[in-house]
Amino acid sequence: MSDNISQGNGKHAVVFHGKSGEYFLIWLVNALLTTITLGIYSAWATVRTRRYFYGNTEINGDRFDYHAEPIQILKGRIIVIGALVLLYLLLLFTPVVGLAVLLVFSALLPMLIIRNWRYNAIMTSYRGVRFNYLGSVKSGYWTFLAIPLLMAAVLVLLMTTVGSFSSLISNATPLIVAALLYIPALIALGGVMKYMIADLYVNNLRFGTAAFNAAISKAAFIKIAFFSLLFFIPFLIWTLWFSGAVLLSVMEYVQTGGHITHRVDYTSPYEGIFKLIAAYVSLIIGGLVAKCYIVVAERNYIFSNTTLSDNVQVHSNMKLGAYLMLLFTNTLITLFSLGLAAPVAQVRYARFMANATQVSGDLSLLDVQAHGDTARSAVAEEAISALDLNVGI
Repeated sequence: MSDNISQGNGKHAVVFHGKSGEYFLIWLVNALLTTITLGIYSAWATVRTRRYFYGNTEINGDRFDYHAEPIQILKGRIIVIGALVLLYLLLLFTPVVGLAVLLVFSALLPMLIIRNWRYNAIMTSYRGVRFNYLGSVKSGYWTFLAIPLLMAAVLVLLMTTVGSFSSLISNATPLIVAALLYIPALIALGGVMKYMIADLYVNNLRFGTAAFNAAISKAAFIKIAFFSLLFFIPFLIWTLWFSGAVLLSVMEYVQTGGHITHRVDYTSPYEGIFKLIAAYVSLIIGGLVAKCYIVVAERNYIFSNTTLSDNVQVHSNMKLGAYLMLLFTNTLITLFSLGLAAPVAQVRYARFMANATQVSGDLSLLDVQAHGDTARSAVAEEAISALDLNVGI
């Protein structure tokens, strides 16, 4: 009996049993066969990989399974690659037609995201019962198209209003006012958008016929978005202190077409370049830290406020420091091995996420019935993967 089983209404740990050595062999065979077959085997490689990770993830003595057929994925992949090649050729030889086709394709993205969620849910099972996703395409268009357009209109209106006063005031007041209004508005709207995506995804997710319910609020996501700014500000302050004079000179050089009135004396001809690079790296690190905080905070909040059929509670206890260290060490492992240790990094990541997840409640009392829905096409799955738009939790 697995050691992650607890009785009654206790807490069940999620356990990942995968091993780096085992997965490395699968990864190596996948890479070799994909190369030999000029990419055709990649569909089988995808299924083998997902079945390995799903099949090694356990809750209360039972493991997950992945049911997609490689031929489904191959067909979807061929269609998506063909469409992207056609789009590229149209943009190259008939730009106007290509742009029109690109706009049409962009308009299809909300539908593709919804169908991608549904496909992945139906292809996943636990205890022989498949998951499902019941969100509508209409809701997808509202969340991924209508709302972003409305938000963009609000931001443009805000900037236009501030800009209309700039002609009346000659000092830097309009710029300061714009920053004080625009940045908080952008952060708040980003939090609202994250809430709507989480709500659309989790509250339409099913395990068999049992519904997941996420009791989440917009205010919590806005709060997380603003807190992430606090993680970025120290990096911004350090950048301005360390490289402020150089950045000011560069901005003046660009604005005046090469005329600089505020020259900076350096002890070395490379000092200015070094400070610019340091500023760039500092801002990237600050952005990554802020992004990681959002990932950790949102996951902990969503999971800890999600129940299944009102009987089972999901928990997440990810720690920001541990998550940052995982990403840092995984990056080093992958870089210094020239990519050969990527399977090790993937297994470490899967184990970390499993260890940060628990489920409480008596799973034996779940009144779950299997559904009869199917998903025969993987086109949406492949389109979302090709565009790296794997939106979800």
